[in-house]
Amino acid sequence: AAVAGAGLPSRTVVLMGAANLVADGLSMGLGDYISECAEQRFAQHEFEREQWEFEHFEEGEIDEMIDLYVREKGFDRQDAELVWRTMAKYPDAFVRSMCVDELGFIAPSGDECPAWKKGLVTMASFVTFGAVPVLVYVLLAEMAASSSSRGVVPVVEFLAGDEAKFYVAAVATAVTMFALGVTKASFTRQPKLRAGAVMLLNGSAAAMAAYLIGALLESSYSSVPGGGSAAPSPSWCRGSSDSGGLSQYAAGGVCADGLPGPHHLAVA
Repeated sequence: AAVAGAGLPSRTVVLMGAANLVADGLSMGLGDYISECAEQRFAQHEFEREQWEFEHFEEGEIDEMIDLYVREKGFDRQDAELVWRTMAKYPDAFVRSMCVDELGFIAPSGDECPAWKKGLVTMASFVTFGAVPVLVYVLLAEMAASSSSRGVVPVVEFLAGDEAKFYVAAVATAVTMFALGVTKASFTRQPKLRAGAVMLLNGSAAAMAAYLIGALLESSYSSVPGGGSAAPSPSWCRGSSDSGGLSQYAAGGVCADGLPGPHHLAVA
C-alpha cells in the first residue's frame, strides 16, 4: 500500500511486495519461535521451582494456597483446608494447580506443540495470505499481456492501468481478510460476522496508514529541490562505447552513479 501510495509503477509494487512478504514472513515466524521457546522455558522453570518448594516446604505451600482461596475466591477456611490438604496427597496435581491458581499459567505436560512448528505455521500463514495483493498484480499483468496479443484493446487499457490493479488488489485483500476473520471465529467460537469485520477493519486501517505515509513521503520528497528523478547518466556511463559521450566528458566529469569521468581513463 505504501508503494502504491507513493505512485510507483506496478513493477516496483510487485518487487517490493514480494521482497517484504518473504522478509516479514521470516521475521514473524522467527519471532513467534523465539517467543514460544522463551514462554516454554519460563513455564518449565517455574514448575520445577514450585515442585522444589512443595518438597521442602510442604506445609507453607498448603497454607499459602488456603489463604489464596479464602482471600481471593471467597472460600470458607474450613472448606479451603479440606480442598488443599486433600490435594497435597497428590504432589503433581497440587503443584500443577498451584501454577494455575497462583502463577496464572498451565504447567508443561510434554505434549505441547514444538516451538518450531508454531513459528513455521505463523510464517506460512503470513506468506499465504499476504501474497494475495502481489498475486493480483501479477495475474492482471498476465491478463493484460494475453488480451493485448488477442487485440482486446479495452481490456488491455483497463488491466494495464496501475490504479485498476491497485483497486482490484485492495478488494481481493479485503475479501481475504474478512474470510480470515471468519475462519478464526470458527475455531474460537466467536460471532463470525463480527470477527470478520474486526479483522477487515484492522487490516484496512493498517493499509490506509501505509498508503497515506507513502503518499505523504512522495509529496514531501518531490517538493524538495533536487528531490525528483535524477538526471540520466551519459551513454558512456552505462557501458556504451559511444564516442560522443566520451568527447562530451573529455575534460572530466562524474557519472550520476558516482563513477569518475573519462579524464581518469588511460588510452593505450
